[in-house]
Amino acid sequence: MNGFTPNNNTNVIRLLSEAIRKCNRGRNRILMGAVVLCILTLTFVFGTAYGKINAEYTKNIRMDGTTASTYIEEGTKQQYEKARSLGYVRETGRRMKMGEATESGKKESICSIQVLDQTAWEKMMKPAYTGVHGTYPKKQQEIMLPVKTLKKLGINNPKRGMKIALDVSISFFQTEKEEFELSGWYSAYTEDNGRSKAIGYVSEKKLKDWGYDIEEGSDILICQSNDMDWKDTEEKLYEDVPMKDNSQQIIATDTAKNRAVKEMTGSYGMAAVEAVVIICGMFLLVYNVMQISMSSDIRQMALLHTIGTTRKQIRKIYIRQIMRTIVPGGIAGTGLSVLLLRYLLPELLGRQYLNGYGGAEELQIFRVEILLLAVAFTLLVIISASEQVIWQTVNRTCIEGLHYTEQTRRKRRHRVRTGQENYADKGAALNKKKRSETQELCFMAWKNVTRYRQRFVSTVISLFLGIEMFLIVMVITTGSDYANIINQRPDFLIAGAFSEYAQKDGSGTEYQTQSPDQDPLKSEGNNFELLYDNDYDEFSPISEKVRKQLWNLAGVKKEESHITEGAYVLSTISRDGIRPLEEDTYLGNNVEYSEEISIDYASGAKMIEGMDADTVQIVSENELKALKTYVEKNKLKVDMDSLENGTGVMIVHDHKLSQKQEKQAEKAVGEMVCLAPLKNKEACIRWNSITDKERDKEDEKIKAETPSTQYMLSGYLDNQADGFPEIHQTWHGAEGDIYYLVSEKGFNRLSTEKKTFCMELNVKKKKEKQVLHKIQKVLSEENQRRKSNTQTSPDGEGEAGIFYIARSDLMKKNADYIRGNRIMFGSISVILLCVGLVNYFNIMFTGIVGRKKELEIMRKIGMTRRQERKLLLLEGSYYVLLIAGLVASVGTIILKGIDVYMRKQLSYFTFHYPVGAIAGSIVILEILCVTICNLLILKKMKK
Repeated sequence: MNGFTPNNNTNVIRLLSEAIRKCNRGRNRILMGAVVLCILTLTFVFGTAYGKINAEYTKNIRMDGTTASTYIEEGTKQQYEKARSLGYVRETGRRMKMGEATESGKKESICSIQVLDQTAWEKMMKPAYTGVHGTYPKKQQEIMLPVKTLKKLGINNPKRGMKIALDVSISFFQTEKEEFELSGWYSAYTEDNGRSKAIGYVSEKKLKDWGYDIEEGSDILICQSNDMDWKDTEEKLYEDVPMKDNSQQIIATDTAKNRAVKEMTGSYGMAAVEAVVIICGMFLLVYNVMQISMSSDIRQMALLHTIGTTRKQIRKIYIRQIMRTIVPGGIAGTGLSVLLLRYLLPELLGRQYLNGYGGAEELQIFRVEILLLAVAFTLLVIISASEQVIWQTVNRTCIEGLHYTEQTRRKRRHRVRTGQENYADKGAALNKKKRSETQELCFMAWKNVTRYRQRFVSTVISLFLGIEMFLIVMVITTGSDYANIINQRPDFLIAGAFSEYAQKDGSGTEYQTQSPDQDPLKSEGNNFELLYDNDYDEFSPISEKVRKQLWNLAGVKKEESHITEGAYVLSTISRDGIRPLEEDTYLGNNVEYSEEISIDYASGAKMIEGMDADTVQIVSENELKALKTYVEKNKLKVDMDSLENGTGVMIVHDHKLSQKQEKQAEKAVGEMVCLAPLKNKEACIRWNSITDKERDKEDEKIKAETPSTQYMLSGYLDNQADGFPEIHQTWHGAEGDIYYLVSEKGFNRLSTEKKTFCMELNVKKKKEKQVLHKIQKVLSEENQRRKSNTQTSPDGEGEAGIFYIARSDLMKKNADYIRGNRIMFGSISVILLCVGLVNYFNIMFTGIVGRKKELEIMRKIGMTRRQERKLLLLEGSYYVLLIAGLVASVGTIILKGIDVYMRKQLSYFTFHYPVGAIAGSIVILEILCVTICNLLILKKMKK
């Protein structure tokens, strides 16, 4: 072998690695804890967030009945192809709405009929359903129905190929009698939340058989990019897809995923920032443990390097002893993650979470891929820190390595002239004499804390991030708590109900099953259905007697309650005034009219008369001011002066106008509007008792006798627009109805009395139960009285009653969901607080253990145990004070920024400055400091 001895020292490397591991036993235990906590935190936080967002996404699509969030009304083939080509559009499909279906020979509608193309079914509708059996209809006579519709038909055990006879209303003049074969069935959730009626699907072949083509005149369904909100989507589509006429509209909402992310974090951008902050916090948690013991590690490795150990051998020795620590830590962290996320948390949430939308089984928090990434990230951080030790060792001379400290800069020495040396020395000695023991210990503690600048800065940043992460999650959690949505509601909302027949058809009952963030008085039911049993002028949804009884209940806070007043009227509006609500492409001014007045817009008449009642609501002074501010801020072309002085009326709509119709609405300002009260009760009773021929003459007589009041149109406003002020509206949202706003002065010009639409009552907390019982009693008596008044109803059903919605009932109804959210967010908050506290513990503990020799020397030169304890306490307290200062200054700015940002994203976000959480964190840190110092001193005394 030419005198060369092979350097095969496997056993020596193993022995050295084991010896170093035992020497660093204290540090390694803390490192193992850091590894466990890092893996657990990353898996828990990101797994919970991912699972929560996916569960909310599932809830949203099932509540909407589709994954599509945007549609173009009655689109053309060219528009479909154009939409498909857009980069921000993920999916496009087609949907044709046909009409209502009834069981053969019966009148009651059991479902609506629609036709979808393959993409619309597979990508947009099917994911929103559960229990899908069979296939989408392909053959001409095939049909697919929801389970609830089949039950209405008396079919509890459906089978493919079953014959089902239905009457389908294709249009107002076309009804087809069909015998279908059942091709499949599914369970939907839209019926349960009041969003829409049951839907039955037929094939494209059947559509062609009825004389229609899905490629022309069908709605174009669109799934846009998840990071685009509804407003940006509408604007981009109006720019990129040419509309076929002025009335064609694009209806957009935020995607189901976008809403889920907003509820969780505010936006995708905020989610990314929070993720980076958490990852940085975890990096510093693990890295700090390695960093604090780095000096001693480098000196140990330098000693081996001095006696000839190669770089490769140093790496093996060091990595081996580190791996003996992180492997058990990784296994423990993985086991804890599986236990908590796979079993414990789902058990705590129970099966009531997301009840009605699939249950808690839809919430899958544990994700194997996230766990693996967390383990890989932790391992990468430790290996990186280990490589830094090895690099520092082999790139220094043996002497430099043996005497390595983290002090990288030497203090500059200022040359002092000879005559001043003695004076400087005397001054220093004088200053030292003036310091008390406590002052000297404070000085020493501060010097010890700031001795290594780089370590000091990274330590303070990591400690600050640990506490700030906890506070950020606390603020977002409490601010976006689902209970805040319900708390925006009044204690009691009392309003007039829809007619009996309308409620059977689902109109006016949406509030019973919809989520609390939806407007309870927004309905697809129109005023004809609302007033079907009480279509006369004297009728008030809430009678004067009931109003006084409710308003004067003991415990009602009148200054915080609100009453919405107005009337139902018949309106006649000029052709140019109503044009924005009609399918009219004309943008000029009419010169010739076919006739003076007509109920049909297509007739070309100058004045268009409404067939059914419209709503006129009185706006309060405060609401007028808010509207005026909103109009001025957004520079809208409406006439607020006429509204204020009583000569004008404003039309508000639920985002019903296209972009071109909005321009038409600007030109409609100043047009004529005539409002007249409904027929009186006596005329209503008489009208119900006569024949159809007699009714025409009666209508002309009533019209001649009823006075009409002329107004000018102040303009149109979209109540769904950003920043639109809160107006306490009654029932609204139906197609065909017009909703007017008028001032008190303007209403007084009408020849009718005020009616009470609805009441929002807030009551004293202690009186809430008593008020609830009295409301129930008053409404029960009133509804019994109205039920007996059958003269004004065409069908003899009795007048429509009154209903109430109690906030406490909403809280009970959503208690399981709120509880589930709080458990998840609370768990994240607790685990992040633990990260901050453990980080502080690690820094304190490893810092003290790493200075073992230094402290021994200080004891030998006279430092007592009491002084040592005091010194260590002061060092820990400096860190606590620095964290408190940063949290109170920089942290507060961050929290305020989050408040501003979240309020823009979530209308119900409520900011609560976490004073208690901050104070509690600081106190716990100080207790930890005292505990660590006393335990270590006690341990040394026992030795």
